[in-house]
Amino acid sequence: MLELRALHKTFHDPDGGHWVLADALDLVVERGQTVAVLGPSGSGKSTLLKMIAGLEAPDAGAIFFDGADLAGVPPERRGFALMFQDFALFPHLDVQDNVAFGLVEQGERRARARERARQMLAVFGLAAHAGHKVWKLSGGEQQRVALARALITAPRLLLLDEPFSALDAELRVGLREEFARRIAAAGITAVLVTHDETDARALAQRGFKLVAGRLQMLW
Repeated sequence: MLELRALHKTFHDPDGGHWVLADALDLVVERGQTVAVLGPSGSGKSTLLKMIAGLEAPDAGAIFFDGADLAGVPPERRGFALMFQDFALFPHLDVQDNVAFGLVEQGERRARARERARQMLAVFGLAAHAGHKVWKLSGGEQQRVALARALITAPRLLLLDEPFSALDAELRVGLREEFARRIAAAGITAVLVTHDETDARALAQRGFKLVAGRLQMLW
């Protein structure tokens, strides 16, 4: 279970202005649940994910996972997976090694990691692309590779930052359904941030809107 307790984060610009991106923000995400946070660009959605991931430190408040305070725990030790809107795949690696990357980083032997990656690619219908460079794939295929890479490490928490924003409308419909199905099948707890309510409702059991640094419940 993920718990955000009274999180506060202020962004200061060089001209002396500031924006409150989180203000005494509270949120509980139950195990196996997907929660969506909606809001326009600049509202603080991505910053919220970065704080959960450990890439940004809150100015105040605390983040707990399964009862443990994550203060001071570096990103690589949190066991979370973060998917960016631009996929963030490695262009110099083929599809198989992109998916295997997280396992190798966790200390698994490369041969075993590649074997598991091939098995995961088969599940996603991408086995024929294992040896291809990722930049040769379509946008939808790249997004499936990114999800496969995230799920293969069995993360404790999946963080999704506008996962469909780079895709055309027709492709988004199918991928929303596929992502929802695969995340549920894996039993993974997830937080989705997006500006698109249709995306949010397709994936999340609960939804909130980030307004002036605070969360307002939508459903």
